[in-house]
Amino acid sequence: MRLLIVSSAEHFGGTERWASMAIAELERRGHQVWMACPDKAHAGNFARAEHLWHDGPKSMWDKSGLDRMAAFCRQHQIDCIVPLSQNMYFACGRLARKLGIALVLRLGIVRLPWRPVVDWYGYGIYPDAIIVNTQRIKQVLSRAPFVKPERIHVIYNGIVERSATGVASQPDKFTITSVGTLSWRKGMEHLIKAVALLPHHLREKIHVKLIGDGPAREKLASLATKLNLADQVEFTGHVENPTAHIAAGDLFVLLSAQEGISNALLEAMNCAVPAYATLVGGHGEFIEHGINAYAARSRSPSRVASDLAGIMSDDNIAAVGVAGRDTVRDKFSMTAMGDRLEDVLNLTKKGPAAKPAGPDHQ
Repeated sequence: MRLLIVSSAEHFGGTERWASMAIAELERRGHQVWMACPDKAHAGNFARAEHLWHDGPKSMWDKSGLDRMAAFCRQHQIDCIVPLSQNMYFACGRLARKLGIALVLRLGIVRLPWRPVVDWYGYGIYPDAIIVNTQRIKQVLSRAPFVKPERIHVIYNGIVERSATGVASQPDKFTITSVGTLSWRKGMEHLIKAVALLPHHLREKIHVKLIGDGPAREKLASLATKLNLADQVEFTGHVENPTAHIAAGDLFVLLSAQEGISNALLEAMNCAVPAYATLVGGHGEFIEHGINAYAARSRSPSRVASDLAGIMSDDNIAAVGVAGRDTVRDKFSMTAMGDRLEDVLNLTKKGPAAKPAGPDHQ
């Protein structure tokens, strides 16, 4: 098939990372895939720069951009459009309907559609299929009266093996890493406050490494300074291979208020690094507290501080990391993700060539 994936994100985040993995796997299987995206957000993050297209619509109301996308689809004989963000579902749906091609939404976060008309058409009328990466997202999305549950397909994220070397560890420190766009949704401010609440003998051992960039960076840095942690909280900015930083750490922490399934969390677990994460989105579908990861039941800094103190003294911490690696390699392979993507895409084909998709990934 010939696919156009559409992103309007200004930062390269988890959804865009999923797109890069999906493109690589689908192209390996013989499909042709293009990516419509802002240049500054995505250049350098995809293997085939010639398949990136930067002249698409900036919003659902950008008529000239949508006209350019229509011309692009005709020129490249696109079979299916795959928008990644809610603000493009409606516009891409109208365009797909106009061109007579398929529309497959990809939703990676728990969200209940509510906007009249725009979501009714965007989620309910236009799409041939909706891909989500957790059972939880499917359950919530199915509550919308205009969404057809039979069109929602759960495909767990695959995990790409990347180099876990190149960054030196600090043997005299307990290094905590956290990865993601520096925004308040990721909860990094709660981590900084929690470290400040630890007893002195634990606090002085900790080095926090925040990997990524985003709008909250200056405020987070100011918070660290205010709490006398400026020398213990490191901001790496965007790095090409965050896995190497994660693998050199002692604990991966993700205190997000909202997620689908975090790619960074999977990468940490795949490196056998113990992980401590909120049970948002689909995390509760595979995290077993104290067995293959640690569950953050609250983002309250006092509760997080208490949990961190317990994790640092857990004699079983290394075994938890190894069990986490086994979980990821069992449930989140790229082969399984590619098989399910092909099944769903085949459903959107017009005519008798289409074949039924397999059961939802359990």
